[in-house]
Parts: sequence; structure tokens; C-alpha cells
Amino acid sequence: MTDETTIRDDKFEWAIYVDATLAGLAILIPIPLVDVLFEWIFKRRMPQAIARRNGRTLSPDTVRQLNRSNFSCLGCLLWPLELVWLLLKRTYRTILYFLTVKEATDKLSYYWHRAYLLNKMVERGDLDHQENAALAAQALHQVLESVTTSPLTQLAQEVIGNVRHILRSSWRWLRRKQEDEMMARTRSQMATAWRDLSGYFAQIGAQYEQQLEQLHIARLQESLVVTDAPPPTSANHTPDS
Repeated sequence: MTDETTIRDDKFEWAIYVDATLAGLAILIPIPLVDVLFEWIFKRRMPQAIARRNGRTLSPDTVRQLNRSNFSCLGCLLWPLELVWLLLKRTYRTILYFLTVKEATDKLSYYWHRAYLLNKMVERGDLDHQENAALAAQALHQVLESVTTSPLTQLAQEVIGNVRHILRSSWRWLRRKQEDEMMARTRSQMATAWRDLSGYFAQIGAQYEQQLEQLHIARLQESLVVTDAPPPTSANHTPDS
């Protein structure tokens, strides 16, 4: 890796990670379903906000590809039951707050990974063209699903330990982009830790590039198979005598 790339990775930019951080911390909001709503809002804001930070604009279809989740018709039919279950589970966790910490830690780490990769994708130009953007989004989802343990976990635990009034902080940021004391403290914690994490982020970036390359190769092979396939013969064709 070049020194230039290392320097770029070392630099912490709060604008890239603020929505990711608030999405991960949303589960700490002590109001069932309001936490889900705020997580959803900040998660969906991430691609376009990171693109704007890089002077780019993403198409609506690209944003949908990046924000997609596992959803089916069956899931739509079961959604009312899932909503009831989610409400009961979040209500229970509100009573026993400590049970929320593990999930909040995992979510915060997940969204930090997502923000880093989204920024990398935009910088590389992977989202500039719709055809390539679909493969890039697929590579993004595959890498995020493969990350099970991470050095970001300890940092996430430290951040969560200092969080207070997350609903108020989230609301202020949504309405006025106003940073309060909690967000300033979180930003400072992350900035201090980010340089030590540059090597890890470089590995995640390389994993994404490798995954994307494999998807490009697979698509090329599929197109070659289609091109080389013999034309269909007519049922009424008879060989010359």
C-alpha cells in the first residue's frame, strides 16, 4: 500500500461517519419503535450524504441498491406479527437496559464499516454508472455480512458507555445539523482511535475490492457463455438432401 493511501485512510472525517454513528446508537433510544425509526432514517441517509461529501450525487436506483434489505412477499405478509414481536422485544429491553448494549455495539460497528466502504466506493467511482453500481452494492453487502469480529467493537463499547440523551442528540442533528456535547465527545473519541485502525480499514477495503473483482469476473464469464451459445434450431428445419 502506498504512503498516500495510508495517509488518506488515517484521516478521520466526521461527515462520513456521523449518520452511521447515529444509526448504530439509535437502539439506545428508550422508546420502542422510535429507535427503529431513527435507525432507518440515518441508515438511508448515509449513501447520499457520503456522496455529497465527495461532490457526487447518486441516482435513486443506486441508493435503493445500497439500502436494500432481505425482503420478500412472505415477509410482507408476516410484517404485522414481526412488528408486534419487535415491540415486545424492545419494550423488554427498555426495562432491562443492559441487554441492549451488545446489540448496540454490533450495530455501531456494522454502520462504521458500511460508512467506510460507501466512502471508498464513491471515491473509486464504483457508483458512477448504474451497471457497475449494482455489482458494487452486491460486493458491499457480501463484505458486511462476512464481518463477524472487529477491532471496532472495543471503540463501540467505549462510545456507548458515554452516550446520554441520544434521542435529543439525533433530533437536533436531523433538524438543524446541530452538534451537542454527546456528539462532540463521540467525534473526539473516534478521531483519537481512527489512526490506530487504519491498517484494519485497509484490510476491509482490500476485501471489498477483491469481492468486486470476483463479481466482475463472474459477470464476464456469464456474458461469454451467452455469446458462445449456439443459436436455437427451428423445429421445422429439415436437413438438405
